[in-house]
Amino acid sequence: MADISYLQARRLGLKEMKTRAARNEDPYLPSLEELLPHMSGLNEEDLGSTRIDIDQIVGTRTAARREAFSHSFYPLLEEGSEFAAKWSALAASHLQEGIRDSITAVEYLNRFYVVEGHKRVSVLRFFGAATVRAEVKRLLPPKSDDPEIAVYYEFLDFYKVTRINYIRFSRLGAYPALLKLLCGDDVTPWDEDRRRGFFSGVTRFRKAYAASAHTLALTQDEALLRYLEIFGEAGLTSRTPTEMKADLAAIEPELHSVEKESEPVLLTDPAEAQPRNIISRIVHPGAKKVRVAFLHDKAPGSSYWTDAHEQGRIAAQEALGEALETESRFNMLEQDFDAVMKELADKGVDMVFSTTPRLLASTLSAAAAYPNIKFLNCSLNVSHPILRCYYARMYEAKFLTGVIAGALSEQRKIGYVCDYPIYSMPASINAFALGVRMVNPRARVLLEWSTIQGADVDRMFANYGVTAVSGQDSLSRDERRSKTGLFLWQGDRQINVGGSFWDWGVFYKKIIESVLDGSWDTLNSTSDAGQTINYWWGLSTGVVDLRIGDKVPAETARLVKLLRQSIADSSFRPFDGPVYDQAGQLRIAEGEILTPHQILMMDWLVENVDGQIPTIEQLTPPAQELVKIQGVLKDNET
Repeated sequence: MADISYLQARRLGLKEMKTRAARNEDPYLPSLEELLPHMSGLNEEDLGSTRIDIDQIVGTRTAARREAFSHSFYPLLEEGSEFAAKWSALAASHLQEGIRDSITAVEYLNRFYVVEGHKRVSVLRFFGAATVRAEVKRLLPPKSDDPEIAVYYEFLDFYKVTRINYIRFSRLGAYPALLKLLCGDDVTPWDEDRRRGFFSGVTRFRKAYAASAHTLALTQDEALLRYLEIFGEAGLTSRTPTEMKADLAAIEPELHSVEKESEPVLLTDPAEAQPRNIISRIVHPGAKKVRVAFLHDKAPGSSYWTDAHEQGRIAAQEALGEALETESRFNMLEQDFDAVMKELADKGVDMVFSTTPRLLASTLSAAAAYPNIKFLNCSLNVSHPILRCYYARMYEAKFLTGVIAGALSEQRKIGYVCDYPIYSMPASINAFALGVRMVNPRARVLLEWSTIQGADVDRMFANYGVTAVSGQDSLSRDERRSKTGLFLWQGDRQINVGGSFWDWGVFYKKIIESVLDGSWDTLNSTSDAGQTINYWWGLSTGVVDLRIGDKVPAETARLVKLLRQSIADSSFRPFDGPVYDQAGQLRIAEGEILTPHQILMMDWLVENVDGQIPTIEQLTPPAQELVKIQGVLKDNET
């Protein structure tokens, strides 16, 4: 005889059946053999005993039992039936000691269809159970270009390491991104303790996400992915639901960014970040003094990059005087980042610049933890609204350097030294090569990477007969070291003839002024929720520029100065087409104007470049760490 639980469950089933029928939807339990009539021909894999999420059980393997249940596994048969009596007995057993017997099921596309144990699933769903133990066999669809199938095969790679089946994504790239966040390069299969700890963290996160006050349509697992990107697995497994709820409130702009799938806004001119009228300055009168910290991955003197940013900090300090107070921290990869940030926050720091992508993850976590501090990271193509990113359009100056190199090279063999294959570097290489070709159409550019394992750049250039080399960028207009900028070989002598240089002081001064005059906040208030801001300034601002040495002929210098002004005022573009790549493919058509994003994301090289963009496996370990964050090529891509 049916008990009260069965009556209630059946009532839910009948209601669901009527609702779905009214919408012309199938009211009964989905049947895999009807959805997939040729499933007998699919490859099968035995997964053994595993625990599966009740919500992932979506139907029955065969059609025999499907009309006994509503679409959501609620019972439909009459109250006095044998079926109702067995269901009620199972319900009583569940309330007294729990249902311990496993069900059997098949998995297809990470959804489960019951072979045996339908009433157990029905009882467990009615009483709100989260999971059930099951003996599972997997049906493998043939690989295809179907997006759902492609995502499923990414899931299989994720499952192979973690044995987790309760995380569900529908977009390509999400499972590999999650696996990378959780495992890095270590794809050792997880043990039971790690799976248990992760499941506990995910359960707490889902409760916190459900209880958060937001209007997001974002799935809980897409939100989980961004949460892990910011707080890491350690944050997930150590935080309480209350703490997670506070975290979610702090990173809501991040979640809006994921929901909208918005690309970063590239601000290419300081005027784009300024208040549009004087009213903005009245509403946002700004600060009297700004305290700014600069965080570097290396120490001064050991890194040209750190030195360049330190010179920028000093220049900004001198320019802004008492309105600015700065300090620097070095070797931050070896420091306790959280402890350093707590110390800086306790000091009342208003703004933090971290000067390398290698500090991006730590800076992102700090931005979530200290929402009242303004954070910027020196990187590009980063979609994180809680911090801003910045870089400079060095390709503009590199084009001009290429013009000089092409004019001075008598052998038509010109070297180019690059360090990291990251965003915007191919654009700089290509712009240099196009500058060379403008004045020396038959010249070739030999590309070498200083961060390839075992690289001997000087030997390669000597073997190739190179007489002009574009080396490391200079730190200032006055720097004339032999291997910086553009230099010529004359016998054993290296003669510096100019080249591109950084002036980070220009950028830091203007950005800090935006805090002082209130335009930083104005830009925030006029941006859409979840919008990411990246600064990418060029020659027109002076963040990058070109030094023309006194050994450059006057006619060449005049041409370069004319081109410099034309690039700065946008009347000339280095990437005007037609432009062909190394394979002879037309990449930029005549009259086509590339967007800043297309330039930033270049992952190809122009036709007069000899060399290639290296894979991550070819690089030194330190270079690999940076390229994992900002690399233009995927792993193993050539």
